[in-house]
Amino acid sequence: MKGITQGIEWDDLPIGKILEAENVEQAKRHLQETKVDLVISDIEMPGANGIELLKYIKSQASSALTIFLTGHARFEYAKEALHYGCFDYVLKPVDHDVLKDIVRRAVDELERRREQEAFEDTLELYRRQWTNQLPILVERFWGEVLSGKASSAPDRLSRELQLYDIPLDADGRVLPVLLSIEAWDLEMDARDESIMEYAVRKAAMEIILGEQPGAIMKDRNELNIALLYGKTCDREELKQRCWQYVRACNDYFHCRVSCYIGESARIAELPEALERLSQLERSNTSQPQTVFEGSEAGIGDSAGAPGQLVPSFNDWALMLESGQLEELTKSIEETMGRFQAESFSRETLELFYYGFVHMLFQTASRKGMSIYEAVTAQEIHEGQTARSPALMQAWALKLLSKAGQGLVGGRDASAVIGKIQTFIQENLNKELSRDDIASAVYRNPAYLSRLFRKETGVSLSDYIIQLKIERVKKQLVETNDKISNIAEGLGYMHFSYFAKLFKKTTGLTPQEFRKRHQAMP
Repeated sequence: MKGITQGIEWDDLPIGKILEAENVEQAKRHLQETKVDLVISDIEMPGANGIELLKYIKSQASSALTIFLTGHARFEYAKEALHYGCFDYVLKPVDHDVLKDIVRRAVDELERRREQEAFEDTLELYRRQWTNQLPILVERFWGEVLSGKASSAPDRLSRELQLYDIPLDADGRVLPVLLSIEAWDLEMDARDESIMEYAVRKAAMEIILGEQPGAIMKDRNELNIALLYGKTCDREELKQRCWQYVRACNDYFHCRVSCYIGESARIAELPEALERLSQLERSNTSQPQTVFEGSEAGIGDSAGAPGQLVPSFNDWALMLESGQLEELTKSIEETMGRFQAESFSRETLELFYYGFVHMLFQTASRKGMSIYEAVTAQEIHEGQTARSPALMQAWALKLLSKAGQGLVGGRDASAVIGKIQTFIQENLNKELSRDDIASAVYRNPAYLSRLFRKETGVSLSDYIIQLKIERVKKQLVETNDKISNIAEGLGYMHFSYFAKLFKKTTGLTPQEFRKRHQAMP
């Protein structure tokens, strides 16, 4: 053994420490106490032999490599050693150069294995990170799809679906459900509201998706959406699950929610399907906490109309929004011409009337305005008395002339936001709810909330709190009114809640704020 440890120059190899053992038991103790990378051993030793030592090394899941020394007489031991995984063997008498060359190859193998293990560890780390990030990547993918920015090329779409482990092919169908959070029944700041919204989405995953493959996400327009994968879906069961979800949100999350169930659509058709649900949501100003099906929207398509005479008001709405007023005027005249030529019925005129009115309301809503800003209720109702295509045409063109320019020019969201801010300022002494504000500006509460956050960067509730706290600060400095009276004057009936809110916002209690700022010159 000394001839090997001391008779060979090991300095040119990356060997840190050399240990010696007289027998297998001593070798085992070294292996237990020290990280050993390479073992050079006789096969024949007193007591247990080298094969048993090799078996022990393997049983301990040690990565140590073993080189055996063997004599010609017991060469069959070397074969057995190779069977159990020794790295190599050297025949006695030992040639130092041969042994050193084998050790050099063993060191290279150890380094190669370390590099492989490091690579596999890194790969596993990235694999775990990928798995943890997959829900975010899936949400990002659907966000691109719903915004119309995703590629519709089948090959690329198939690759992305496979990459994100989405069980669909390029021709797969998806059923969208819009989850509309209409109001919170608790006072919350923006951070708490975001946390609760996350909880509501998790509940949707358990209740609405259940065992159905799909995704729950929030898109770039702040819409909470459920996507159910696959061509088949029991709509009646889905409707029941949506009702269960609406009740659960009310009972456990203190929020009012409505669900809008769409039609199954191909992936490329999802933006249009979601837009139809958004239109349905925006037009719902009177039925909170309910479940709608997209097929119940009654938008006014021609399907099923008497004589198939009623036009597609969806197409007309697109013409109106894009400013094609002359083309729309021509279409109205051609439609009334067909009514006259094909023996119109009263029912046909009524279907046209309701479809046309609905189109104006929907277009105004998408533009962020009320149709009553352009025409009066009386002017709208005049169409109900039209008993001929000529009279209906005159009524429709009159409304188009009055409302068209406003709708085409559009009222940017700032006009709506200005009305909201004015209403809040004028009613700051009241306990304002999202429903109160939405009703005042003729908007759907959930749509209104998203619009306000998008345009101002703060939630409605935070904006109201900011205004109230600023008014409180002003009154604390400029008056000597009782703090409780100031709080009640702004709708805070519970003083302890008001005091906590004030300190959270300003860092001071109302008393500390008054004392500090009234004392200042």
